Amino acid sequence: MAMMKGISPTIVTFNSLIYGFCKTRKLSDARKWFNNIKMQGLVPTVVTYTTLMNAFCEEGNLEATFELLEEMEASSVQATRVTYTVVMKRLCKQGKLEESTWVLRNMIAKGLLPDQTSYNALIQRFCKARYMKRAFQLHDEMLLHNLQPNHITYNILINGLCVYGDLKDADKLFSSLKDQNVRLSKVAYTTLVKAHCAKGDVRKAMVLFNQMNEMGFEISIRDYSAVINRLCKRDLVDDAKLFLQLMLVDGISLDQQICSVMLHSFDQIGDFSSRFQLYALMIKCGFNPG
Repeated sequence: MAMMKGISPTIVTFNSLIYGFCKTRKLSDARKWFNNIKMQGLVPTVVTYTTLMNAFCEEGNLEATFELLEEMEASSVQATRVTYTVVMKRLCKQGKLEESTWVLRNMIAKGLLPDQTSYNALIQRFCKARYMKRAFQLHDEMLLHNLQPNHITYNILINGLCVYGDLKDADKLFSSLKDQNVRLSKVAYTTLVKAHCAKGDVRKAMVLFNQMNEMGFEISIRDYSAVINRLCKRDLVDDAKLFLQLMLVDGISLDQQICSVMLHSFDQIGDFSSRFQLYALMIKCGFNPG
C-alpha cells in the first residue's frame, strides 16, 4: 500500500478500494479492506457501510447486511436515508417483505422519512405477493407523512389490481384519481386497456384508447399490438379487426407480428375475405406474407 512509501491512506482511499471490489463482486477482498480501516486507526464512514451493505444485499447475504447495519449503529455512525433505501430496495427485489418492512419502520423510527422511491419499491413487492390491502395501507401511510404518491405509485397499484386484484377496483381507483385531477401516465391507461381486452370488454378498452388520444399520449404500434393479441386470444377477431382499422386510420403502419396474428385468426374463423384483404394490403406495404 501507499503506507510503504510513507504516505498514509485516507478513508477516501479505502472507500474507493472497497467500492471497486464490491463492483467486481470480490466481496471477500472488500471485507478485508474494510477490516483494515480500523487497523490503520481510521473510522468507517456511512459511505463505507452503505457500499458494503448494498453489495451483500445484492449477493443475498442478509446476515452480513444486518450485521453491518447493527455495527454501524453501535459505532454511532449515522445512517442516512440513502443507506436504508439501498438496503430496502435490494430486499424488495428478493421478495423479503418482512425484512423490507422492518428496515422501513427502523428508518422512520430514526426520523428519516422514506421517499417515494422507497415506498414504491415496497408497494410493488406487496402487489406482486398479492397483498393488495397492505399495498394500499402503505399508500395511505405516504399521505399521512405528507408524501404525495407519484404516477409510478399509481401505475403499480393499478397494475396490481388488474393482475392480482379486481378490475372493478382498478377502474374505481382510476376514476377517483381522474376526479381529483391527478395526472396519470400513459402506463396507467395501457395497463387498463390490456386488462379490459383480456376480459373481453372491448367497449371499455376503446373508451380508454380515445381518452389516451384526448390526453395527448402517443399511441404506438406496441400498444395496438398488445390489444390485438389479447383480443385474438379471446377469439374476438372482429374487435381485433376494428382496432387494426383504427391503427391504420391513426397513420400507424402495419408490422409483421400484427399481420401474422390477424391472418392466423382469420384462418381460424374462416374469414377468408378479410384474410385476402389483409394479404393484399401487406403486399402493397412491401411485406412478404409467406
